[in-house]
Amino acid sequence: MDDALIERVRQIMQTSGLSQADFAELIATSPDRLSKSLKGVRKFTTTELALAAQSAGTTVEWLLTGHHKATPAIAARTALAAAPSHEEISDVVSRFSTASEQLKMLAEPPRTMSNLPTLAKTTMYTDQAEQLAADALKMVREGGLNSTESDDLPALLEEVFSVDVAIVNLPGRLDGCAWQTDTDRLIVLNRTSNWARQRFSLAHELGHILACDAQTLIAEEVPPHSSQITEKRANSFAASFLMPADEIHEKAQDVSDSRHFADLVNHFRVSPTSMAWRLVNLGLLPNGSVPKWQGVTAESCALTAGRPQLISGERARSEASRIPPRILNEHLEHFFKGVTSARPLAVLLEMPSRDVIDLLRPVEIQR
Repeated sequence: MDDALIERVRQIMQTSGLSQADFAELIATSPDRLSKSLKGVRKFTTTELALAAQSAGTTVEWLLTGHHKATPAIAARTALAAAPSHEEISDVVSRFSTASEQLKMLAEPPRTMSNLPTLAKTTMYTDQAEQLAADALKMVREGGLNSTESDDLPALLEEVFSVDVAIVNLPGRLDGCAWQTDTDRLIVLNRTSNWARQRFSLAHELGHILACDAQTLIAEEVPPHSSQITEKRANSFAASFLMPADEIHEKAQDVSDSRHFADLVNHFRVSPTSMAWRLVNLGLLPNGSVPKWQGVTAESCALTAGRPQLISGERARSEASRIPPRILNEHLEHFFKGVTSARPLAVLLEMPSRDVIDLLRPVEIQR
């Protein structure tokens, strides 16, 4: 075991003023196991390190490396002018960011992150967004995937961009938020029946991550009416990524025909308003066409086209809670190997540790 790590744990224990036995109880282990860890013959568990760091008001990152990790920035968007506080958002994000940090302690070799496209050096945010979307779509297509036809866009983004995607109940009707560091990329979306909006929020937050411009909370009205350049760029990216120009030109025929317009909305799974704006910006609809579609929903377009199954399928996904599979599966793997306790899983699943243990206990087959 790393001698420097052991020394930092000893430092915390000595500073606490507790006996070794009391400190062992504080970090949820036994005096014997703590003694073995301090001698380097046993590894500290993630729970022990997390509790030791918490007791000293420091981080696991410091225990492992001696360095304090910079606080990650958060980009967020909401439909309300009165947005939730930064602390409320951070509380939600930390559920997943902490779980990801714990995995770093256990992963050998470390997780491989995909390289991201770089932001074009131009002052026009629309040009930056278009180029960023083109580069992102190229990465998707090179993997033999199709972002517009995927039934599971979160899984596609996880595979291509090394982004973990969670869907939970966010505070204050927040649509979504993005969190990023050099080694972590996380998008958290709000559970909602408005699947077209959720899909746009997902692409919007991806735009923030690819542009590397995550920022503190900005309260916005419904896009695309933000005055912030980074928000405008993220919105433009989302439109270009979800409704690629080449696919629009290939499929668009008489876009003034309501039935054909509804078909486009259904194919790209966006809101009619988003589609109308995209067609206007591509010169396929005249200026002033957007208000006609502002009162129309994606679901009414699906019904117009006789596709009620599209509604049920998309709602099932957008309303369901989702824990990033990579984070959950790797924690389960370490738990079953006996490397970690049930505590990290309990925090991730928002369940008592005892319930996690009962849930994962092997079923005894009666003979």
